[in-house]
Amino acid sequence: MVEKTKTVVRIGGREYAIKSMESEEYIHKVAIYVDKKMEEIRQRQPNLSTTMLAMLTAINLADEVIKLQQKVEKLQREISVLHSVLEEDGRNDISNASAVYDVSRRARR
Repeated sequence: MVEKTKTVVRIGGREYAIKSMESEEYIHKVAIYVDKKMEEIRQRQPNLSTTMLAMLTAINLADEVIKLQQKVEKLQREISVLHSVLEEDGRNDISNASAVYDVSRRARR
């Protein structure tokens, strides 16, 4: 059984004890990112309650995640199309690709 690591982090001026399977370093990295996002929102809207500030931070972070997921999906589709094109052209063979590289490299000398 893998043991969880307990890490104390500071977000929005408050300390939180987080138990996670991730490393302490990673948890601190996440907490610093969340704290930075929370501070950015607080700077723009200083009169928000802690609850509203936390909610807006969560919404902004979820927005970032969804947009990044969409970018990843788009890039995966583009990679798939490129693989298909390479297979159709018969250029998906690694030995063929390195032979082209060797020829072009020799030509430059």
